[in-house]
Amino acid sequence: MSFTKPPEQLRTFAGIACVAAVLLAFDVAFSAMAPARISFPLDEQAPGEFPAEWIHGSKSAMDNTDPPVQVHAYNEHTYILRENKAINYEGAFMYLFFGNGVAMLIDQGSTSSPALFPLREVVDGVIDEWQERNGQHDIELIVANSHLHGDHYAAWNQFVDRPNTVMVGLTHEEVMNFWGIDNYPQQIVTYDLGGRELVVTGSPGHQGSEIAIYDGWTDLLYTGDMFYRGRLYLEDWDAWVTSIRKLRDIADQNPVVHLVNNHIEMTTTPGLDYPVGTTWQPDEPPMEMTLEMLDEAVEATFEIDRPGIYIYDDFLIYNEIPWGYTTDP
Repeated sequence: MSFTKPPEQLRTFAGIACVAAVLLAFDVAFSAMAPARISFPLDEQAPGEFPAEWIHGSKSAMDNTDPPVQVHAYNEHTYILRENKAINYEGAFMYLFFGNGVAMLIDQGSTSSPALFPLREVVDGVIDEWQERNGQHDIELIVANSHLHGDHYAAWNQFVDRPNTVMVGLTHEEVMNFWGIDNYPQQIVTYDLGGRELVVTGSPGHQGSEIAIYDGWTDLLYTGDMFYRGRLYLEDWDAWVTSIRKLRDIADQNPVVHLVNNHIEMTTTPGLDYPVGTTWQPDEPPMEMTLEMLDEAVEATFEIDRPGIYIYDDFLIYNEIPWGYTTDP
């Protein structure tokens, strides 16, 4: 005996099939239009380059014609920004890392005024260009800090009303809560920046909430203010000893191509720094540092046993010395 489905059932099944086909077509079309997810593999070093020289102020700050913020693409997903020294002698470096659907701005420079130092405008421009190039839109911006000194968060205020933005905060508790650090400074954590893995740990000594970041995609080790080409002002020698040795351990366990940081205060003459407050540094060394320099700092931790100013080729250690003290003649 044969069985024939009623016409109503046939129409129902046909309607369901039609809807499914339409949904499938939309899904295929959307998948074709959606940007490919960016890969940040850890098993190969993403290449990058530094500029031949950074903007470094001018003889007359009034006559300076450089932009207030220098933007340098280390590579297509990693940007380094420098504050114009003619605007503020700190000449602070800032970093903008991109992952899938998200960007992170590390530090906000030394000048709060958007008229003098339009950091948000500059950062928004970089993000817009990156989104267009990578087929992404409305990505989230995380505003974070390497440590809690005012010469690195002065323009934090420019971002407080920015849409789609996470403000990490300017207290020790807020910073540690964001990174998921429960045992500062010993704990080492991994942070997922849109598929880009960052290794984060406490690195006090210069300041009691400072962090260091290792980016496994670029093999850059970010050391903030606790290690750079300049005057290493240390408020806690024992903490810095532990931090600098920990950085060496991280570099032993991971490939590190460069150490990057927040300032340049040295000249190209070994052991000679620019005077405090200098707004023109035409004889700067590169910002990036080497593992050999890190080794020299580690060795210093076994040699120094009292407060004082200690001079090395690429940095000066101000061990528990008031900031008003200087080697300037």
